Amino acid sequence: MKKKVLLLFSKVSVTAGMTHPDDLTELLNQASKRIEARAALLEDLLYLFDGKRVEVVDIASNCSLTEYSAVYFRHWGQRQGHALAAARFCKFKGIPFVDSEVLRVGSQNKITQYMNLFEARVPIPKTLIGSPAQLAKQYVRYDFSFPLILKSIGGTRGSDNYLAHGAEEMQQIFTDNPDAFFVMQSFVPNDRDFRVIVMGDRVVGVIERKASSGSHLNNTSQGGTAAMVPVDSLPEEVRRLSVRAAQFFGRQIAGVDIVRSTADGKYYCFEVNRSPQIEHASFESEKAKLLAEYLVSLN
Repeated sequence: MKKKVLLLFSKVSVTAGMTHPDDLTELLNQASKRIEARAALLEDLLYLFDGKRVEVVDIASNCSLTEYSAVYFRHWGQRQGHALAAARFCKFKGIPFVDSEVLRVGSQNKITQYMNLFEARVPIPKTLIGSPAQLAKQYVRYDFSFPLILKSIGGTRGSDNYLAHGAEEMQQIFTDNPDAFFVMQSFVPNDRDFRVIVMGDRVVGVIERKASSGSHLNNTSQGGTAAMVPVDSLPEEVRRLSVRAAQFFGRQIAGVDIVRSTADGKYYCFEVNRSPQIEHASFESEKAKLLAEYLVSLN
């Protein structure tokens, strides 16, 4: 029985003539009757996070990475975040892969953010990640319905974050950003969110944020309002989840963004921010005091 092996390349490297997927695939298939090699682009991988399920599919061939016996990350170049997320999936599913160099610590973009959160068993909204062309074709297949959140995988502080109410609005967002990779998420109705400040192994502060009128973004950088609230205003389980998320990322100091759905009362995590802003941000003195106390406690 032939062993199915997937060769993964970045489109950037192929376009630049640095790698040649078809040629390498043919050479491998001619070299041994025991192997069936196929090639794919990192940019053609679609990521689904749906409750207890995670899936990574090569849309070009409509094959899940779980259908392969091994994966070779041939070249990732500028797509390190894509490669890291795919490698984390392989590791999670027990699929052998090379080179292990791709498994670098950290979070390169929102794809690796959500792979980390899934592995850490931290609740996240139903999520689909891919190129505009992929998402426009696949969102119905994976039972996404409007309204939908669409945000760039590299966006920060609420930038490149859109609420689409219908297919035409979604398509316009994609048309305006043809080269971007997007996170598509089921919209979580809410009246506020929380920036949970984790230092060490505990939650030391909580900032409650509310969106301005007419916006779906609670970020203060996008016009929202904020207030420091007691740590115990969040349920203990949510605080434990926040600490677990930060620790899984290897971040002793983190800002974990949590939202409570007004539809079902459940809490979801949007992001784990490294070294949350203190200077030139809201509540400078309060956060500076928390940081100083934590740094003093280190030994």
